Amino acid sequence: MQQWVASYLKRYPWHVSAITLIERIRGYALLEAQSAPEQRESIGALRRLYLDAIGVVHPVDGAVALLAGELAALLPQPPSPPKRIHRLAESRQDRMVRWRCDILIAATALAASLPLVHQNPRDFETIRMVIETAPGWFPGLGPLNLVNVLRLTS
Repeated sequence: MQQWVASYLKRYPWHVSAITLIERIRGYALLEAQSAPEQRESIGALRRLYLDAIGVVHPVDGAVALLAGELAALLPQPPSPPKRIHRLAESRQDRMVRWRCDILIAATALAASLPLVHQNPRDFETIRMVIETAPGWFPGLGPLNLVNVLRLTS
């Protein structure tokens, strides 16, 4: 997959939502905080590579906020259960935060008319379906073009 990403980024700028950037930087920071001191330098290097690869960061502006608010009203509960990592389960509060972030990421892609490359089909397919089944809520927008990252690597 790394070869594919490198080849793609030579031709096209990488667009991300500001919310995606927040999630990734939080992930790197948590990983670094929980890692042994000798691993922190390599984690920092991965973080810098990620930041260097980003071409455009799309903000959460008024249009994105409007779309996200409509989606959150139509989809108040996440369609997938909390994540389990090893023996730890994600709290309900953390799951709701992650769900709202997914809604903001989808709204960003929809507002910018960009495909959404993801690894979360259950949640993003639910968002895509509600946009298609409630077009009156999203006049002139859509569809939400989803691309599962696994399809890019096969």
